[in-house]
Amino acid sequence: MIDNILHTLRRYAPAILLIGFFALLAAAGCLLAPTVITPVPAEELPTELPTQIPEETPTQIPTQSPTEPPTEAPTQAPTQPPPKEARLEDVPYYSQKGLLPTGCELVSAKMVLDYYREEPCTVQEVVDHTLCQYPESADGRTYAPHPENAFIGSPWDDSSFGCFAPAAVKMMNELLPEGYEAVDTSGTPLMTLAQTYIPQGTPVLVWVTIYMAESFPSIGWYLYDADGNPTDIWYEWPANEHCMVLVGYDESKYYFHDPYNSRGLVSYSCETAEKRFAEIGCYSAAVREIS
Repeated sequence: MIDNILHTLRRYAPAILLIGFFALLAAAGCLLAPTVITPVPAEELPTELPTQIPEETPTQIPTQSPTEPPTEAPTQAPTQPPPKEARLEDVPYYSQKGLLPTGCELVSAKMVLDYYREEPCTVQEVVDHTLCQYPESADGRTYAPHPENAFIGSPWDDSSFGCFAPAAVKMMNELLPEGYEAVDTSGTPLMTLAQTYIPQGTPVLVWVTIYMAESFPSIGWYLYDADGNPTDIWYEWPANEHCMVLVGYDESKYYFHDPYNSRGLVSYSCETAEKRFAEIGCYSAAVREIS
């Protein structure tokens, strides 16, 4: 009987062991039940994509150009106001008395020329280098050049007229030493001439009137053009025309070397001198150094 029991156990042992194994799993709660996935409603799904962290661009060090020195504006020397007064003491003086009765322009020019020359020029040299021309009559008219272009008449003749700055400048440039040139400064105000040239040691030829008397139109003539041809242009000589050398100024007066009648150094009020200077036409000339 015992043998029959042992034989039965051996026959069903695998099934009994398998049943026992599942029983142990169930008892331990280790049996796996099928997983049920509960669907999520559509409205609960995230509506935004996850924020993407942007890729960082590598920081680029800016290329630095070679350092250039800052451009500086040229240093401008402060403009100094002109002195309130100035006088030239070493300009030679000559009188036209007994030399050139109507040649005040040429005698004044000789003062300026000799200021720059080592050897004084002669009066004859000054006259010889000046274009002089008497008025001429033709077809019932009197013709002559403009006084800017020639001395009208002759400086030796007491009934002649004179010339203006352009004619004097041309003559002076033939007699000045090397390194200097005469320039026509006509049209420049008298005070500007004084404040510009006198402090620099430069005398100035200026056209005014004798004794600073009032000027007025006097004898006239028809003009020749630049080629010497007669024109219909009528010109009237300004009465009392006179040329002197400006050698100084102050706040109320101008100082001149006056060649007329050996008058020497004279002074006139700024107002009067400027008025006569304008009446004659603001003619003037000066000398400058050239390289």
